[in-house]
Amino acid sequence: MIKLITVGKMNQKYLNEGIKYYQKQIPYKFEIIEVKDGKDEQAIKNEGEAILKQIHDSDFVIALAIKGQMFSSEEFSQKIEDTMSYHTNDIVFVIGGSYGLSNEVYERCQLLISFSKMTFPHQMMRLIFIEQLYRAFMIMKNHPYHK
Repeated sequence: MIKLITVGKMNQKYLNEGIKYYQKQIPYKFEIIEVKDGKDEQAIKNEGEAILKQIHDSDFVIALAIKGQMFSSEEFSQKIEDTMSYHTNDIVFVIGGSYGLSNEVYERCQLLISFSKMTFPHQMMRLIFIEQLYRAFMIMKNHPYHK
């Protein structure tokens, strides 16, 4: 299973519609888990604890972070395929909230990936991530969607 743990509720209808569309298209068991967001920088500790409660010891954890490694869509697809081949347990992606992720969450991750050097709203990043996950599966299948 692939899980996406995100901080905060999705409150933008247009983003929600896009997320639901791609979520239905992903040809693999996929779950989105939302954890409560905080209103100040101190909340990062509580958000981190809530994220870590959703992760099992055997999960392969990847955080989306500006300081992470950048991949092309093809490289991202290959990374997911390799991870699915070598790790029989869940792959967990994490998108932090407005204040980022706690050090404890970063320390738990096996990989940090970046979609850009730019900062995106975390709700929009959820849609961008899910579309790229769908694209990764289409690349694995040599489906023309990617072109």
